[in-house]
Amino acid sequence: MNFYKFVIYLFRGFCKVFYRYEIIGAENIPNEGNLVIASNHKSNLDPVFLAASILNREIAAVAKKELFDIKILGFILKKLNVIPINRDKPDVSTVKKILKAVKNGYVLGIFPEGRRVKGEEFGDAKAGLALFAVKSKADVVPVTIISSYKIFKKTVVYMGEPISLEQYYGKKLNNDEYEKISQDILDVIKDNYYKYSK
Repeated sequence: MNFYKFVIYLFRGFCKVFYRYEIIGAENIPNEGNLVIASNHKSNLDPVFLAASILNREIAAVAKKELFDIKILGFILKKLNVIPINRDKPDVSTVKKILKAVKNGYVLGIFPEGRRVKGEEFGDAKAGLALFAVKSKADVVPVTIISSYKIFKKTVVYMGEPISLEQYYGKKLNNDEYEKISQDILDVIKDNYYKYSK
């Protein structure tokens, strides 16, 4: 068992014991093919919940580069395929690294809002989600995390059906258009949040 799988199984055990973890829609994660998973982000626990929800593929997540300034954390994140990104102005080399990860079979994990938005509210989606999905010709699975983040309270991870962005392949899109596509996906995540959190 490699380091990634070892940590993911630890994450899953942690989630099941302390957060009564339930996954709905795991069958929507195909065993192969270019794929992006997009999720709401309300707590620092979300990356753990997200990683623990997928056992049939390895995730390459995108995280703010500041996390890598902490040496031991940066070392672990790299071992877990996490890609550092400047959230305000991603450089070309980072974009290329992300696209390469998807083409190499990793599932790209991304939070469309680009930051934590606590409580019942949601932020605006950034262009990155759609940009990475369209450029890598990947389907997007909208993932909704429903949790109070209180210990021993139930957490549900709902995985929706894959969304194809094939209609945008090969088109020249501007930032506003990418943001609109990302927002449409975030709206699906948001709708599922309000639907299943009742």
